Amino acid sequence: MPAPRKARAQAGLRSTTAPHAAKAPAAGLKALAAQLLTAPPAAPEPDPFGPGGVPFGTDTEEIVAGYAKRLSYSDVRQPTHAIDTGTAVTVDYVAASGGRTVRALDRLTLDPPYLEAWCHLRDAERVFTLSRIHGVMPA
Repeated sequence: MPAPRKARAQAGLRSTTAPHAAKAPAAGLKALAAQLLTAPPAAPEPDPFGPGGVPFGTDTEEIVAGYAKRLSYSDVRQPTHAIDTGTAVTVDYVAASGGRTVRALDRLTLDPPYLEAWCHLRDAERVFTLSRIHGVMPA
């Protein structure tokens, strides 16, 4: 059975009260205020790819990346390359109904926010919403 609270405090055990915060020296506060006053009025926009980020290689890449938010940078490059060169890709796609499917696509055409392509599964031209593409790989 634990000892009563008063007995713990008198025995030199840990107290539950917070220690008093030390006051900052006035010179430190003046330096901080001067630094804040000389700061630019607005912070620059952060680089989306971190320090030393990779710029988009083409306008198509930038457009696809803007709509296909679920794709990594390397995944964005796959459909972009397929659009620009006419090669085929395989996509992991989530339909409006919520069903997940894998589609082999050919003859891709970009029509933001959509991707028009020949679907090998349906053997017909289909329209895919870029934001519903969850993964891309070469066909």
